Amino acid sequence: MDLIYATDEKIDIGVMQDFTFDLAFGSDENDFELTTNINNHVCKSGYFIYIENTEYGGIVDKIKIQTESDILIYKGRTWHGILASKIIEPDPGEDYLICNGEANVILGMLIERMNLSELFKAGSDDSELMINNYKMNRYIDGYEGIRKMLSSVHAKLKINFRDGFAVLSAEALVDYSKDEEFDSSQIHFNVEKNYKPVNHMICLGQGELKERTVIHLFADNQGNISYVQSIFGMDENTGIYENVNVESIEELEKGGRDALKDSWNSDSLEINIESTQNYDIGDVIGAREHITNIFVARPIAKKIVIIKGDIVTASYKVGR
Repeated sequence: MDLIYATDEKIDIGVMQDFTFDLAFGSDENDFELTTNINNHVCKSGYFIYIENTEYGGIVDKIKIQTESDILIYKGRTWHGILASKIIEPDPGEDYLICNGEANVILGMLIERMNLSELFKAGSDDSELMINNYKMNRYIDGYEGIRKMLSSVHAKLKINFRDGFAVLSAEALVDYSKDEEFDSSQIHFNVEKNYKPVNHMICLGQGELKERTVIHLFADNQGNISYVQSIFGMDENTGIYENVNVESIEELEKGGRDALKDSWNSDSLEINIESTQNYDIGDVIGAREHITNIFVARPIAKKIVIIKGDIVTASYKVGR
């Protein structure tokens, strides 16, 4: 497995020797460290490091030298980190950027908006995933914004470096919890099941006393949200969502719906796993505690990859 280093103009120079390549991406970090002997020094700031036809690579931002041990460490942003270092803004005079269209076409548009066309491009295939009137969060970083947008249509971001470009494409999320699960007799994890999430959200907006904007939202036993209450008495669990800064009822309701969804997604699974299965950020895995029979399924939040020669070790963190 060749780890190639290239100039800041993406001109390939050679293949790294005797290295350890440590990458992390997902909910945080989105960076890498490449450790080797100082005698193997070949990179400068702005050089690219990558493995062709994988998502493993990035740009060199820092160089660290440990003279006592002759250790050289190249540090930088992964492709994911480069996206995260950009901000998606609404157009001048607009409150939000609204995205409509086929997912890969939208990715191409976002790449251009972030001025990353020299390094990134969108997949040319039809993803068969349609983005409909998605309201991008204001001033959100590019990586998080793209992930949230794709998550709204149950999709994930794939990155594959080939022919000099980090190619972004949308694919449907995979829910591995439906066919396989981790068991507490095989691996340690922390799991929490919430049996009584909020099912009545009172949304409070602008105004004073009786003039205040108030919206009532309700969830049924399956978590479907509407204006109609179906759970009463002791089973009713009421919460408050307050935002006096919203300027429209629609925006207040959106915030309330998101808060209600968060309550229904409050089951937590904390697990660190090493697996030969190549999960992607956003894919769902499940775990069952075998004594209580509690089962929780949560998405992959972070992926850590260590490459040493031809050996690739991937570990995953799952959380809320």
